[in-house]
Amino acid sequence: MPLPVPNLDDRDFAQLLAEAKAMIPARCPDWTDLSPGDPGVTLLELFAYLTDSMLYRLNRIPDKAFVQFLNLVGVTLTPPAAASVELTFSLRKPGDRRLVIPRGTRVTTARSGPVFTTIVEAVIDAGETTTTATALNCDLNHAEMLGTGTGLGGQSFTVAHPPIVLDSGDGADLLIGVEVHQGELDQRVPAIRQDGISYRLWRQVPHFGVDHEDQHVFVADRTAGTITFAPSVRHVRGPEAAPLADVPGAGRKICSWYRSGGGLAGNVPAGALSVLKDPIPGVEVTNVAAATGGRDVEQLDNALLRGPHQLNSLERVVTARDYERLAVNSSGGVSRALALTRASLWTGAPPGEVQVLLLPSVSDDEAPTVTAAQLIERQSPLALDRVREALADAQPLATRSVVGWTGLKSFHLEVTVVVHRAEDREAVSARLLERLRRTLSPLPIDGGQGWPFGEALRASTVYDVLLGERGVRYVDSVRLVVDEVPGDVSALVRDPHQAHTWFCGSGTRVFRSLDDADGWELVSSWVDEQVERLATAEGSPGLILVATRVGKTETSRIHLSRDYGETWESVAEFSFHVENFCAGTTGTTAVAFFATDNGLFRLDLVPGAVPESILVEAATPAKPFYDVEIVSYPGADLQVAAAAQELGGVYLSFQSGKAGTYQPLGMKGVDIRLLRLQRTPGRRFLLTGAFAIGDEAGAGVSRIELLPYQISPEGWRAVGSQWVGGICRDLTTIGDRIFAASAKSGVTVSDTGRDAVPWRASAVDCGLPLREVGRFEPVLAVSASDDLLLAGCVGGVYSSRNATRWEHASQQVFSERISLPRTWLFAPGAHELTVRYDDARG
Repeated sequence: MPLPVPNLDDRDFAQLLAEAKAMIPARCPDWTDLSPGDPGVTLLELFAYLTDSMLYRLNRIPDKAFVQFLNLVGVTLTPPAAASVELTFSLRKPGDRRLVIPRGTRVTTARSGPVFTTIVEAVIDAGETTTTATALNCDLNHAEMLGTGTGLGGQSFTVAHPPIVLDSGDGADLLIGVEVHQGELDQRVPAIRQDGISYRLWRQVPHFGVDHEDQHVFVADRTAGTITFAPSVRHVRGPEAAPLADVPGAGRKICSWYRSGGGLAGNVPAGALSVLKDPIPGVEVTNVAAATGGRDVEQLDNALLRGPHQLNSLERVVTARDYERLAVNSSGGVSRALALTRASLWTGAPPGEVQVLLLPSVSDDEAPTVTAAQLIERQSPLALDRVREALADAQPLATRSVVGWTGLKSFHLEVTVVVHRAEDREAVSARLLERLRRTLSPLPIDGGQGWPFGEALRASTVYDVLLGERGVRYVDSVRLVVDEVPGDVSALVRDPHQAHTWFCGSGTRVFRSLDDADGWELVSSWVDEQVERLATAEGSPGLILVATRVGKTETSRIHLSRDYGETWESVAEFSFHVENFCAGTTGTTAVAFFATDNGLFRLDLVPGAVPESILVEAATPAKPFYDVEIVSYPGADLQVAAAAQELGGVYLSFQSGKAGTYQPLGMKGVDIRLLRLQRTPGRRFLLTGAFAIGDEAGAGVSRIELLPYQISPEGWRAVGSQWVGGICRDLTTIGDRIFAASAKSGVTVSDTGRDAVPWRASAVDCGLPLREVGRFEPVLAVSASDDLLLAGCVGGVYSSRNATRWEHASQQVFSERISLPRTWLFAPGAHELTVRYDDARG
């Protein structure tokens, strides 16, 4: 909204008169009659009135002019931000039908506090009891009519319920649609149909002074709720005034969809949201974590301070666009850039950090056919240094830029197109390939912007491109093929800090998924090093460790990333084999423990640290171990368990895993090669997985309860009954349920909340890969979130929501879409295009 003019001098007539009378005793001591009828008092009243008028007019001119100048250049009050929260909807018991939680469901606190509205539809599937949905502290205003267009420039409208909240990131906080008639939407432009009328969605821009490709734009003052369309301006040589952009045509209806509300009050604590304002029978709701991000409308005092700095943005990087423009302009080796705050991308990222991702430039001739390998080759260290220097000179104090190259996801298309008999197939094929290259290229070609960062590739886009070529009758098939996906998976972990994020090891490569295995991206690979183990560290966001076997030797190498796999460093090398390892946090330091063929080792994950041997048993200094696991809660003193080789049993340290503090826990005589931690409300258990030989059924899984500084006197107990899985390769838990990656029975399941429950083996038609009829390929790794299971085995990653039905989750060929992380770009490969005639028509 326009900045309100401040009242700089709040003295009124009465105060001025009182000040004048107070001077009389010192200046005119003989003047004693100060009654209202005295002629001198009358003169004082007259001059007080005149002075009051002068102060009102004159003393306000400088600040009023200052505010008006800020209004003139477009400085407005920042609108309120809506707090966001993840709501958990639950049923007391599983239902027999699918239950939909509609978008727009409202939830509030027990004492009628702020109202949160879901912005997505959520579903509780049959047999399940919970689901989650994102909600914002706002009201949804649906299809509010603003008025009709006149065809003239400068039209302005105000919504009924301002303020409109600050952009929440999903693009749905403010939508403005202008009526279009049948046949006018001849391209794939964003549109909404409401009450039988189609509305083309116009795009919000900061001002009309930028030459936008799409001229269907408007300017919004979200605080005031004002929507303004382009004004008309008469240019110096033009005879008539013309709008600076498109304006709504005469008689066209203008409709709005927006979110209003927001504010600091929306930052409610965990568990506060428990009342459904739109009741759904049998459904309860809560917020496990606190709502965050709410902020009140900007105050005038702050806007007056911010305004002058905003005018200097041409010389300083302030907005993301400033960072991107400077990054591209500062080096000829950069063609595009993307700038985001790291805190908006990664959990645990330090505040004040801006991540700037760059795409290298290539020549105009190379651009249409450039590959991922060619782009990587052109990632010049000098260009990075130049961008870093330029940003360091221009960015605000206390802001740090992290500059790197954007991730590239390589893919290609396999397409069959049918053309008319009169067409030259080779000529059509060449034109189609050129169309595809220019549309899908990450580089700006012929003045274009290049493929958008983070935008998924959909088959519908490919169809549009191909069908737009003259001579094409129809498109017979489109296959989207990702060039790099996980193959045989040896290790798999879920990141405990970043939602929907998983890592898997396949051959010499590490892949990451940021969308619950909907797509996988290659984040690192090492020549002649086989990835064997992965580990994350609770309490250290961003940390991921990889253990590799070097060539055909027993040497193991340890690689570390501190930023969720964006960058890597080698931190240790063992001349003997690392069987397994784990990582955790003590105080503010991340630490890793390694179970090796030559003893137990500890490594503080700080620069310059080296592995330290830990004496577990005085009689055997280099006692070999198969596995090691941190069994304490994050933030508590480290407690470490280790499984010895040669049937040597399990050891446990309650004292930070220091030498000489390990005590035997039993299990001697059992070939234990796997340790995992199980947490249930208020309790924790150490799980063991046993090895088996040949067709042996195996000893399966056992557990022992861990008390704060001792073990439970109940000792070890077998988990479930009727274990027939052979080797237990990996374990993961969701509450009381334990999921085991087995050598013979797929992913087997047991429930420790009930006594002696038999292990449930996977059905032969569950979807996991079979080695032969009725016999599964060994499952090597398994990991779980609250509602998703992933298994790693021969052929890739498989996913399940119930451990009963599994789907291939690392496929290479897609028919509908290929996902893309927010900061990545596609790098098209060599497309396979088949052009043929329609044989049925002769």
